[in-house]
Amino acid sequence: MEKLTAYIQHYVDINKEDLATILANFECRNVKKNTFVLKKEQVVTDYYFIASGGLIIYDVKQEIQSTRYFAFENEFITDISKIKRKARSDSYLRAIEDTVIYAISFQKMEALYDQFPTWQKFGRLVWEDAFASVLYGIHNFQSLSAKERYLDLVKRSNLINRVPLKDLSLFLGITPQSLSRIRKEISTSKS
Repeated sequence: MEKLTAYIQHYVDINKEDLATILANFECRNVKKNTFVLKKEQVVTDYYFIASGGLIIYDVKQEIQSTRYFAFENEFITDISKIKRKARSDSYLRAIEDTVIYAISFQKMEALYDQFPTWQKFGRLVWEDAFASVLYGIHNFQSLSAKERYLDLVKRSNLINRVPLKDLSLFLGITPQSLSRIRKEISTSKS
């Protein structure tokens, strides 16, 4: 729980008693690589904090996968569009590495929001950062070339070393062949 504790304290000042009460509502789960945390048509009930490892959230329509997002250490993830309504997911959430997550149910999260104003602030700040990240991604997708999106990703994270080429190319909106060509161009220009 050390990583979750540090993550919470990064956003808000919180006393030890309140923090202990909040942490008691999380359940630790060890998820093996390629295991699903959430499957399409499953009712979305939980938020997940990633202590180690990584998850991919993706959709499959007409047998074509489209990668929506990757999440790694120190991130919360869920199918946010479905959790509040307790709706069935349109997506899959799968471990791309052996992963340790801390899960908390929507109901427990809401009860903590009611009980602790500091927890409300924490939730607001986390989702503001998440929304800003989504907007950044949309802007990049609309305004940058595939090569520029790849270079931006390289600059911002080590994602390229942790994600299968197929999933990475889908995330960038290009074919695996195009991604290989881009990587080759970049490596050739560095030589």
